[in-house]
Amino acid sequence: MLKSIFLVLLLLCSVVSCYEDDVINEDDPDDEVVTDEEIADHNYDPPLEPQVVETVIPGPPQEKVVERVMSTPNLTQEELTSQVMPERFKCDTCQIMVFTLGNAFKEYEKSLPPKKKMKGLDILTVMEIVENSCAEDKYNGHVIHEIDGVAQFCGPAFPDRKINGLTLGRGPWRRRYRGYCGAVLEDYEEEEIYELYRSGNLFSDLCLKKDCKDTLSKTPEVVDFKAFSRVEL
Repeated sequence: MLKSIFLVLLLLCSVVSCYEDDVINEDDPDDEVVTDEEIADHNYDPPLEPQVVETVIPGPPQEKVVERVMSTPNLTQEELTSQVMPERFKCDTCQIMVFTLGNAFKEYEKSLPPKKKMKGLDILTVMEIVENSCAEDKYNGHVIHEIDGVAQFCGPAFPDRKINGLTLGRGPWRRRYRGYCGAVLEDYEEEEIYELYRSGNLFSDLCLKKDCKDTLSKTPEVVDFKAFSRVEL
C-alpha cells in the first residue's frame, strides 16, 4: 500500500516538473520561451514593428509660403511722447505744409475769371487760406511708415512713397503738425507767402533754406508750384 502511494506521488512530481519547464519563468531572464499558456495567462503582446508615416502636402511642389514679419515704425520714446514735431520729421512736415498751401492757392485761382487771374487772389482769401493751412485736418491722409528701415511720412504729399506694412497715424501727429506749421508761417506775412507761391519759391524759402537744408538739395516735384502763365486777354 505504501509502495503504491509513493509511486503515485513520484508520478505527480514528474508531471509538474515538465509543465514548469514549458512555461516562461518570470524570475529567469534567460527564459525566452513563449507558450500558448503564457499568452493566455499573462496577456502577452508581441513587440510591434516600427511604422513609417508619410504625410502628403497638397499643392504644387514649387509652392512656397513666405512669412513676412511686420512691425511698427521704429521711434524713440521722445518721438512718441513729445508735444512738438521731432527734429527728423520737420522736413517732411514742411513738405506737407507747402503741399497744402500750394494746392489751396491753386484751387482758388482756378475759380477766378480770366481777367483776374493775372492779378491773383485778394488779400482776404489769401489770409483765409494761410490760416486754414495749419488746421489739424490738413494733416489727414498722412502717416508715419518705415521704408527701408527709415521712418518717414507717407501720404498725398509723397506720391513716390508706397505704404506696405504697419503705420502710425494717430496720437499727437496732427497736433504736432498744427504747432509746426504755425511756428513756420508766423515769420511771414500772408501776402509774402502768396508771392512766394506765385514765384515758385514757396518750398525753397519755407523749407529748403531751413529744415530741409541738410536733407534735400532741390524742391520736390510734387510741391514745385510755378507762377501762372500770362493770360491773353
